[in-house]
Amino acid sequence: MILVSSVECKFGVNDIEIISVDGSNLIFKAFRYENLYLVDFNASETQLSTCLLTKSSMGWLWHRLGNVGMKQLNKLIKHNLVRGLKDVTFEKDKLCGAYQARERVGNTHPKKSIMSTSKAFELLHMDLFGPTSYNSIGGNKYGFVVVNDFIGYTWVVFLVDKSDVFSTFKSFVKRVHNEFETSIKRVRIENGSEFKNTRIDELCDGFGVRYQFLAKYTLQSNNLVERKNRTLIDMAWSMLSEYNVSHSFCHPMLVKTPYEILNGRKPNIAYF
Repeated sequence: MILVSSVECKFGVNDIEIISVDGSNLIFKAFRYENLYLVDFNASETQLSTCLLTKSSMGWLWHRLGNVGMKQLNKLIKHNLVRGLKDVTFEKDKLCGAYQARERVGNTHPKKSIMSTSKAFELLHMDLFGPTSYNSIGGNKYGFVVVNDFIGYTWVVFLVDKSDVFSTFKSFVKRVHNEFETSIKRVRIENGSEFKNTRIDELCDGFGVRYQFLAKYTLQSNNLVERKNRTLIDMAWSMLSEYNVSHSFCHPMLVKTPYEILNGRKPNIAYF
């Protein structure tokens, strides 16, 4: 029996050879069928001369249950939420490669080395996020975010409905004129229904404000305000957690799985 700790794959046109890293031993050979490589370990062509062995902890085997996190799997056992999952130890500090790939974000766009504006209200970036999972005490479920391009100052107004964007922006333009004795030169807006259906373009024309509707589904073109949205949401969740805010503003801790709530019985996953 030959023990091999790691192997190397050599792809051919119609086959693949699995060999030891040092190239001294051919472990087995597989043959291509359409887009799959098939191995018949009983066939002589495989040239199998090595004992194949793989080892994995039960915790990581159960992790393959939809790549659910170790912490969540542990919770299933702790609260006895499913049947057939017991006596399993989870490596909570070990990271899953698939999860890392799923959470990976795209490369960031280069930072601006030259300022494109020279005055505070020369350009404003605007965006609307929502609806949020939970309404505020006042019934608000949308957030209207305005970011000043030159100084980075941010205004956030919470709204009950998308249609409130029109009146909110109209009041904002008047406020800028009265408080800062200046006018808004240009606004950059995502090309979505939340703005187009509220006649923002007509309002801008009325106040002499130039507007730019960006290409749809290109968040990077309005990345300044999109990053601000993420920052605001992260800050909000952090504050909710730190000050132990009522669970009515947070995601509820379910004492049952969705399966049990729907079917009236705990799921049995022992056969997995």
